[in-house]
Amino acid sequence: MSSPGLTEQARLPTIGMRGGLGRTLLTAFLVLAILPLSVVSWHAIARERHDIQREVTAKLSSVAAIMETQVRQWAEDRAADLALLANLPATRENVSILTINVAGAGTARDTLRTQLRAVLEQDPAFRRLDVLNSEGQVLVSTDRSAERSRRSPHTEGSLTEQILTLEPEQASNLQFITLDPTADVGLVVTQRVIGPDDETLGLLAGWLSLSDLAQILQAVSELGETGEIYLVDASGMALPQGQVVTSPAIEAALAGGDREGLHENYAGVPIIGVYRWMPELGLVLVAEQAQKDAFATTDNVAAAVIGATLVVALATAVIAAVVTRQITRPVVQLTESALCIAGGDLEQRVPVTSRDEIGILAYVFNRMAAELKTLYDDLEEKVAQRTALLQKANYQLQRRAVQLAATVEVSQAATSVLEPDQLLRNVVQLVHDRFVYSYVGIYLLDENGEGAMLRAATGGRDEMVAVKAQPVQVGDGSAVGQAALTGEPYIIGWDAERARDTFSAPYIRAEASLPLRLGDQVVGVLDVLSTGEEGFDADSVSVLQNVANQTTIALENARAYEKEKETARRLRELDEFKSRFLAHMSHELREPLTNIIGFSRLILKGLDGPISDQQRQDLQIVYANSQHLLGLINDLLDISQIEAGLMELQFQELDLVEVINSVMATASALVRDKEIELRQEVTPDLPRVQADAARIRQVLLRLLTNAARSTERGYIAVHAWPDDGEVLVGVSDTGVGIAPQDQEHIFEHFEQRGNGPDGIGLALSKEFVEMHDGRIWVESEVGKGSTFTFSLPLQPRPEKRETPDEVWTDGVSQ
Repeated sequence: MSSPGLTEQARLPTIGMRGGLGRTLLTAFLVLAILPLSVVSWHAIARERHDIQREVTAKLSSVAAIMETQVRQWAEDRAADLALLANLPATRENVSILTINVAGAGTARDTLRTQLRAVLEQDPAFRRLDVLNSEGQVLVSTDRSAERSRRSPHTEGSLTEQILTLEPEQASNLQFITLDPTADVGLVVTQRVIGPDDETLGLLAGWLSLSDLAQILQAVSELGETGEIYLVDASGMALPQGQVVTSPAIEAALAGGDREGLHENYAGVPIIGVYRWMPELGLVLVAEQAQKDAFATTDNVAAAVIGATLVVALATAVIAAVVTRQITRPVVQLTESALCIAGGDLEQRVPVTSRDEIGILAYVFNRMAAELKTLYDDLEEKVAQRTALLQKANYQLQRRAVQLAATVEVSQAATSVLEPDQLLRNVVQLVHDRFVYSYVGIYLLDENGEGAMLRAATGGRDEMVAVKAQPVQVGDGSAVGQAALTGEPYIIGWDAERARDTFSAPYIRAEASLPLRLGDQVVGVLDVLSTGEEGFDADSVSVLQNVANQTTIALENARAYEKEKETARRLRELDEFKSRFLAHMSHELREPLTNIIGFSRLILKGLDGPISDQQRQDLQIVYANSQHLLGLINDLLDISQIEAGLMELQFQELDLVEVINSVMATASALVRDKEIELRQEVTPDLPRVQADAARIRQVLLRLLTNAARSTERGYIAVHAWPDDGEVLVGVSDTGVGIAPQDQEHIFEHFEQRGNGPDGIGLALSKEFVEMHDGRIWVESEVGKGSTFTFSLPLQPRPEKRETPDEVWTDGVSQ
């Protein structure tokens, strides 16, 4: 089969391979191991250091942003306490009495002093509260000595003049005196008392200690042992340290610029710091962590990586030399033998000298050569065998097609009968006739699942029928008992003698029991006896199990029909549970969504550092969509509360003119970039109504929002007029209008048709109006605009009213 000349030619190309492959592999091993490891190690260390700095800076920025919000909130809460007291009608009346010094001034002073002391008791941060007139004289104070002196030392000069000349929307002021936490007074909060004609009646002044604020700053634990967060004022006083501190970063922040990165703190220690300037408070918020602790892990890793690199380089050189020698020598032998086989020498073999991959390759190579020779010699015989197998497979396919067609027929019969006994009789008859089995029966388990009773059967002689009609115990060793026990098909082969003894039928050759399974539960067994010598193959068992499964489904459908009424009742209970669950989940979703809105707003304001224009656009989309999603969650919460019967209204005497004025001020922002005129047409002396102010304002604002969304130019008008025991409020626009076929659907839940407004908001508005015993409707023409009108009765039904003790508050922000 080969010649000497061919063998000589086959060996020639291998001479140059004996050294070249080894040197190439050894060089490649060393280069690929040492060079990438060195580069990766250097890059990993540098990257790790950069990532740590970025992570620490991000953590510091996050903590600083949260703390900045808490500081502002702490100051604003105190100002809000004074604003609430200053806006009380009793406060205004008593201050007015004291300023004009009329009869009853003593009672007014006592009343005001009682109110001021109540604020001191509620908020221990206040050290003292005063009421001053427009000249800065003390009218009432929680400190009697201040009343006798008639002057307030902290409101002398420029502070008093500045507060007394503020516009109405600037009626309050915060001024930090010192950040020393040991000082008795660190912050002065003032609030103007405004009369009915927007004149200044007097001034509320409160002095606060910063000890609570110092505790808030000291409570931060996210910065570790070397981290700290503190406030610094223009004089360099730090809170909570209570000492003057300075550093270049703090001075730069006090000049009005935010800073972050690697710096030195006021003690000269290298740190990673974040410095945030708060211009409205005149303070700098500082968050710092020592670089030594932040980069300690990176320095240790760098030393370990360098040592590991040297060890790996040495080990790689040794291992590469050994591996290269082991690989190249048997590869050359395999190459030479392959050339011989390619030349026609099918007797060629390679010696197997190892048990590794190369040895396995040599063994497989020898086996392949032997199989090639065998295949060449026995090709005709193998073709004949494959032909016989193909014919057998074709017969099995034809038989399977008949069985599948019969399965479809059984399925149709099973699904068309709802009476269980008739269903089982139909199934056994169809399986017996279509599959041509000697006997078919169906057993059902009793309530305890311990025994199986024959419920339907066909085929077989009387002796066989009598045997199969006997009850079967689960797990008794029979095919039916084992299938019921295990929940899996159970096959038994019968010889002629055993079949004669058991069934009086020596022709039975196999029995198959298929469980009727409902999930993991066995409810019965399909039992089949066959006379075929081949018994039951895997395909036959699969088809019969499919029939058993279909029978189980049909049987359960019949049983399920009887439980329909009970299921309907439980579905109603589940629907009520769904509403309560939706209400609860809406509350849970609001908190993380509020955090997203808050942090997006902080980033947009630049509090976490400068951002690119593209980032600002993306964040504005996140912020707007989060606001929209929060509104949808609020709407879903209101709808779920209404469906669950938990929504209650807080009725009070309501001036619709004030509500309309408030909503129109908000609506002006909706049409700021459009050529739209806002109109207000309210009948003079419009009567007051009994209604829930927050819900009516929500309805009116929703209608104005929809009008602004569908109108590009023209006008949007709000009308209000009395009509036969009720007040009608309408919102008209010159927008795109709503098609007649869509008008009847826009007040349905989750409906939005054509150019119509969002259905969830209008559906919620309809619910609120109807809870006031009112109604809402729309009049619209495509291309000309729409008018939404709702009515409010002057006196709602008595059962609609709630006393203050009966009002349920849902916690939703209005």
